[in-house]
Amino acid sequence: MKIKAVLFDRDGTLTDFDSTWGPAIAEVLRELAGDDAGALATLEEMSLFSVEQKRFTGPSLLKVQAPADYSARWAQVLGEPDPTAMLERIEATLLRHCGTNVTPFDGVVETLNGLVRAGLPIGLATNGTEASARRQMEILGLGDAFTFLAGYDSGHGRKPEPGQLLAFARHVGFDPGEIAMVGDSLHDMHAAEAAGMIRIAVTTGAVSRAELEPAADHVFDSMHPLLALATGELAA
Repeated sequence: MKIKAVLFDRDGTLTDFDSTWGPAIAEVLRELAGDDAGALATLEEMSLFSVEQKRFTGPSLLKVQAPADYSARWAQVLGEPDPTAMLERIEATLLRHCGTNVTPFDGVVETLNGLVRAGLPIGLATNGTEASARRQMEILGLGDAFTFLAGYDSGHGRKPEPGQLLAFARHVGFDPGEIAMVGDSLHDMHAAEAAGMIRIAVTTGAVSRAELEPAADHVFDSMHPLLALATGELAA
């Protein structure tokens, strides 16, 4: 079936998670911990993250969870009695720093602009916040490229549930089977399957090709082949 629209994940798909979020998370942890060195050390240990090195030290849950998933734990460490207030602080601080070092993968900007020139609507569905996604895409010069952009806080749920994907399908007015979902995780592929979309995986994230292949219709090692597939130049 011809691809009429394309929906993208963000982290690990369009942008390098570690390079983009490492400097931002370092600043977030510093700001939230303040002068409490013990709290900072605990947050680093919980997050598998080194503030000094501005990088992850292991398979951190911060890479797959939204702030709402870990805000209560952080609140306990920081002595914040209200987890909701902690969540608001985390999200506000992340938003301030999310544009520090936005790093797109090779070919991303060119591919997305090529899809737009070809007349295909594109969207973005992330388990991060909508505001951070909008800011990062604006920094990359892609703010006007997306006809739809949703975060976990946009009212459509979050992946692996299909709510964001089905909302995009309604927005562009196409059958889900005419839309490709591009992502780097099994959450992305499972959401695409649940929505009835074409599943395109990229190996630029933390999941291996061997893990992605059983869950995807296509697996690419970069964004470069996508434009040809979406425009019919590469056999589906």
